[in-house]
Amino acid sequence: MEIITSIIFIVLFIILLIFIFSLALITPMEEMKTVSSIVAMGFVIGIIGGAFLIAPVYEELPSVAGSIQNLFGESEKVYIEVSTKSNVNSLKKQIEGIDGVRSVENDGLYLETTSFSEERKKIIEEKIPLIDDNFKSWKVDSSGKIQINLTENYDPENAVKILSEWLVFTADIQTKFSIVKLKINVEPGKVDNVLNFLNSQGIVVSSVEGPVQEAVENTKVNMLDTNIIIFLMGLLGVLLALFGIYYDEIVRYLKELREKIKIKIEELKEDFEEKKEDLKEDIEFRKEKFNEKISFKKKK
Repeated sequence: MEIITSIIFIVLFIILLIFIFSLALITPMEEMKTVSSIVAMGFVIGIIGGAFLIAPVYEELPSVAGSIQNLFGESEKVYIEVSTKSNVNSLKKQIEGIDGVRSVENDGLYLETTSFSEERKKIIEEKIPLIDDNFKSWKVDSSGKIQINLTENYDPENAVKILSEWLVFTADIQTKFSIVKLKINVEPGKVDNVLNFLNSQGIVVSSVEGPVQEAVENTKVNMLDTNIIIFLMGLLGVLLALFGIYYDEIVRYLKELREKIKIKIEELKEDFEEKKEDLKEDIEFRKEKFNEKISFKKKK
């Protein structure tokens, strides 16, 4: 929703509230049936305005929070997982050519193999750095899950080939499948360009992370349910209706309250002035006594 549309919706809702207040203002307070009708009408109008005018604007708050975070210019990160049998380097070049993409990095190689013993797991962990210098860090699970972080721009297909051949040769461990996780660093506001390309290629996005996404998710978490907002708008309509009906009484009470406060303040001022004068007199009296004592001592 555009900002102009949101402003129009809010203005229309304010006009509805003014209508409720004006209608209540001209309602005679003595006619209780009419009063009840006005209050009910205020609730209904508030509900309708909340549902059709406020709720659509309220639901856009996460997008607004994301747009504000965009101004800081920090990269968003899009994570995808692709088979190592596909041409990963070619895909990386294609993604790097998309408007808004800052860089594409290998974020880990994942292999699913046949299971092996704990003893074999220890051997694999010890030998992995000797298999290829491009294996930087790794995590091995005896259930057959192996995760390896590679040096930047190293061909993951070649890495799988070398590791799979070594596993078969040393322990007859078969590789079922392998995937590489890519991290795409994207300019704020350009994530949709990347997602549209990935969808057109049938590539599944595993996650989208970054300050903008965090701002959107945090806003969603802290937002009330839309139905609650609609109900609160109904209550706002009721309060405005009651305010309009009892407007004269409320204004009269506020005037009386203001006069009472004014009188109280004047009394406090007078009391303060009296105490100030008493304090001055007391100080003068003590001063005179002190001077008398000094004079008496000098005479002696």
